[in-house]
Amino acid sequence: MKENKKQPVVSLNHYLLGVRFDNYLRLLARANFKIKPSKIPQTAFIGLLSLVLAPFALIEGAVCAIPIRKTKIEKDPIFILGHWRSGTTYLQNLMSRDPQFGWASPMQTAMFSNCVLLGWALKGGVQKGIKGSRPMDNVQYDLSLPMEETFAIGNFTPYTLDHLLAFPIVWEKYVDCAFVDELPQKHRDGFKRAYQYAMKKITMMWKGKQLVLKSPDNTARIGCMLEMYPDAKFVNIYRDPYDTVRSSVNMILSQVNLVHLSPLPDTDLRELLEDMVVERTFDMYKDLFAREESFKPGHYISIKYEEFVQEPERYLREIYETLGLDGFEEALPRFRAFIAEQKDYQTNKKSMNPRLREKINKHLGFYFEHYGYEMITDEEMVTEG
Repeated sequence: MKENKKQPVVSLNHYLLGVRFDNYLRLLARANFKIKPSKIPQTAFIGLLSLVLAPFALIEGAVCAIPIRKTKIEKDPIFILGHWRSGTTYLQNLMSRDPQFGWASPMQTAMFSNCVLLGWALKGGVQKGIKGSRPMDNVQYDLSLPMEETFAIGNFTPYTLDHLLAFPIVWEKYVDCAFVDELPQKHRDGFKRAYQYAMKKITMMWKGKQLVLKSPDNTARIGCMLEMYPDAKFVNIYRDPYDTVRSSVNMILSQVNLVHLSPLPDTDLRELLEDMVVERTFDMYKDLFAREESFKPGHYISIKYEEFVQEPERYLREIYETLGLDGFEEALPRFRAFIAEQKDYQTNKKSMNPRLREKINKHLGFYFEHYGYEMITDEEMVTEG
């Protein structure tokens, strides 16, 4: 697959810039050290920065070991569930305005292994790296907004789906990382140790606040989340599957174009990603739907994206009431201010690939039925002109 546009030789906008050195070597080895020639400067830059930061990461690990071990997660996290591109980012950004909550910050995710001792020195670089809109939409990132905790996990382990973006030549090694519930027990236990370590470190930095977390991957590993946090609460946000799947495919394509280090697979990458996203959407929601009746009362709520964005304050109030969360009225002025800031946000509008629409119709009929969305057929598309 050809890249859409010329990329800078070395970019600060790469999710691996803060990767721990030993993990970086592990990721390169998993890709058999196959690096695209034009990506050698970027690969070398990431490695050099990681090597320079390695001694500081060791010191931070030693200094923080006892405080992290002693940190208690008094209140299990609130997990925002939902497929990629289903509105999870907007919902988390909004909930993060409530000062009673903590969340995974850009510093804690991009520079997880060095965020305590060197946060002050690395802050400017991280800000430059996330400045501007994301490649797949118009959402603006800055240091005051949360990010997905999966990037913190990926900083020091291979247990994250995100690594297929940098190493698409071995995408098969990462595509199932989101589905921790299905992994062999050894890998499952390894993920749980890594996740709990990251959550305790982030909780320590937030001085014990309850965390509001959003990684779409978590929708595929609810069983594992409940094993670690049996009193966790869940907010599921869902969206029209055509919009969700199409936008997810476009998102992954744009991100691979920006950050891949290895060669691309010798195949039609768009079609490969279409199949991967549709298949994983099937697996993700089959599991979620089977679990919905088993959540504890007051620990789960499901909301529709299209309705939420029209009346965010109303549905946010419903989330607080259903989950038994205090502090809504106190945080309401902050919510309203953020909603006002986002009122001019426009979603990207793109046409549906007939091939992708057919795959969605074939595999995700149960999703349409469960959430009440209307399936569009070829005949209806012709009728609509």
